[in-house]
Amino acid sequence: MARTGRLDRGWSFALWLVALALAINITPRTVRHYAQWRQLRRETAQLQQELYALQRQERTLQTELQRVQTDPGRESLARQRGWIRKGEEPLRINP
Repeated sequence: MARTGRLDRGWSFALWLVALALAINITPRTVRHYAQWRQLRRETAQLQQELYALQRQERTLQTELQRVQTDPGRESLARQRGWIRKGEEPLRINP
C-alpha cells in the first residue's frame, strides 16, 4: 500500500510538471494571438467606419448625379460654375 501511494504521488507530480510545461509553452502564443486579435478588431472597426463614410459619400454623389442629369440641374450646375446663357450679361457688384 505504501508503495502505491508513492507511485500515485509520483504520477501526480509528473502530471503537474507536464501541465506546467504545456502552460509555459502555450501562454506566449496565446498572448500573441490575443494581441493580434485585438489589433485586427481595431483595424476592422476603423475600416468599417471608413466604409460607412464612403457609402454616405456615394449616396451623396449619386443624388448629385441624378440632379445634374436633368435640364434644370445642368443649368444650375453651369450657373454655379459662372457660365451664362447667350445674350445674358453678367451682373457684377462692386463693394
